[in-house]
Amino acid sequence: MERTTLSRPMAIALAFMAVIWVSPFAWLFSNAFDTAATGRLVWPQNFGIDNFTGAIGGDAGRMFLNSLLIAAGTATISVVVGAAAAYPLSRLRMPGKNALLWTLVLLRMLPSVGVLVPLYFAAQRSGLLNQFGVMLALSCLNLPFTLLLLKNFFDTVPIELEEAAYVDGASLWQIVTGIVLPMSRAGLAVVWFFSFTGAWNEFLLPLIFSRVEAAFPMSVGLYGAFGRMGAIDYGFLAAFSIIYAAPAVGVYFLLRRNMNTGFAGVGVKG
Repeated sequence: MERTTLSRPMAIALAFMAVIWVSPFAWLFSNAFDTAATGRLVWPQNFGIDNFTGAIGGDAGRMFLNSLLIAAGTATISVVVGAAAAYPLSRLRMPGKNALLWTLVLLRMLPSVGVLVPLYFAAQRSGLLNQFGVMLALSCLNLPFTLLLLKNFFDTVPIELEEAAYVDGASLWQIVTGIVLPMSRAGLAVVWFFSFTGAWNEFLLPLIFSRVEAAFPMSVGLYGAFGRMGAIDYGFLAAFSIIYAAPAVGVYFLLRRNMNTGFAGVGVKG
């Protein structure tokens, strides 16, 4: 087997790209662990974890919990409602169901700002200008892609397995929870992960719906961490950014095994 070697210009180009990619992370960590950070990319002069202590305590800690509540709640609602709606779409013969599904997906292509006003007034009249209202609004925005993805996963579950379970006396609830959902765990994990990260990164809806600073998530807090009246605490900002990014990375590694299983389709021997 011949061994391929990189040319000098290619090696220089790759090294340059690596430096560009690594530099922001180097800046984050160098300033996060420097208790006297000045915003420059230098080795920490006063090494410590005081910035992280400030980024997880007080108002910042409350924002972290608010973000977890909104993101986990949105992801769970999206999965439960999406699975309940996608299974009938997968199994029932309804005229125009594909057209309806793709119409919903096309409507979701509209930016969130385009539907912000009707969502706001609907939440206002329903008394949902709070964190639960944020979860419901984000779940509604996630629903088209959730339906499309979960329907495709449910389509790959062999109908013969469900028919066999039905002949053995299993109820619809037992069939769905014992056969369909376990065999579609990759789709459920993907939907939960993307719903979680989407809600975690959402800025506009929590800012407008929550109304009070005590209910703001970290996405809004990160905006405030850039400083008011022109003053920026670079150490706090860097530590806050690292903590803000950590949950999404952690959730990915927790769900990675399920997301890597692929579609549920298996062969049925008879």
